[in-house]
Amino acid sequence: MKKIAIISLCCTALFTACSDDSSTSVKLSIDTSDIFVQKYDDLPVCSDTREGSFAFVKDEKQAYTCHNKVWTLEALTSSSSSKIKDDSSSSEASTKETSSSTANEPSSSETKTQSSSAESSSSAESSSSAESSASEESSSSVINRDIKVGAYQFNFSSLDFLNLSIYNNEKQPIDSLTLRLYVTAKPEDIEATPGEGNVPGTCPLLVDEDICQMIDSTGISSVCHLPDGKSADDHLRTYLRHSYPIKISSSYNASTGEYLYFIPIPLGSIELPPSSRLRIDIGFTSGIYQNGGCETLRTPAKKNLVTDGTSTDWSWAAHKQDIDGADYDGIPLWEKDQGDTAKAPINPYIAIYRKDELISGILPKY
Repeated sequence: MKKIAIISLCCTALFTACSDDSSTSVKLSIDTSDIFVQKYDDLPVCSDTREGSFAFVKDEKQAYTCHNKVWTLEALTSSSSSKIKDDSSSSEASTKETSSSTANEPSSSETKTQSSSAESSSSAESSSSAESSASEESSSSVINRDIKVGAYQFNFSSLDFLNLSIYNNEKQPIDSLTLRLYVTAKPEDIEATPGEGNVPGTCPLLVDEDICQMIDSTGISSVCHLPDGKSADDHLRTYLRHSYPIKISSSYNASTGEYLYFIPIPLGSIELPPSSRLRIDIGFTSGIYQNGGCETLRTPAKKNLVTDGTSTDWSWAAHKQDIDGADYDGIPLWEKDQGDTAKAPINPYIAIYRKDELISGILPKY
């Protein structure tokens, strides 16, 4: 990273010691950024090789730092903000160059979800590594995006379902989204367990997609599709059937024998256009563990998730702003198609991630 601004400042001060605050301010100025992009979605992957790099997003007039594989928002100084207009023209070439290199990075959710699928296929045998990565997830920094999710629950054919509506309120498309639903459970009620010999194991809780629709800014509805125009149903079901609950090992409650888990709901490479809404119905079932993975039997999940306002699970329960950060009455229990005529309340306790970065939602405390 260029240190010209810092050297110049120190020389001008004629041997006056540069304080930590002034050094940080200069380091975050526009002319010392390593990467210039037009919009946030153009940022390259925050990989190990980019650790410590600074990036400036012109549309947002914001700077980000690559730290622990996450682009973290930094505050720009007033002096650096005043340089935006002057520096923007000189950064065009750098922006184009960065965008070109970004195109070669694994920017879609396929890389992420393929990785998740590979981890999930080993299920219980590799769960310890998943627990380790999840144990610190509650401290994730939020890069706030105007992406919200509304939810209601319903029961159909003796199975528990959630209707989820993901709203893209921004002026640019977005993809690579994963929702996280937080529940509390005992391991035997939620974790997949391999069998022994020729006896199949058990899968107490599985997730499956029932309906997926995209509603554009004009209200026109169509089936969810992939960037190549193909239906997204098989794409979604493949990822969801390998999205087993992930235990946060540091959340163990000795008095109840329960842990906090999150259930990932990956949307894969489905792209939400600006001012659009994606509606997806997901069902919770149970099944058997064989051939290295779970297969649903379309029987009820062992853990009951659909309740009439009595759930204590983080993503389902009622919350108060002065305690948890936002008022919420809990996920309502509606009729199956009630969402066609009524708008489900926004649920701030369902977390939304993009490329492993938290972009919306309130995480549980434990």
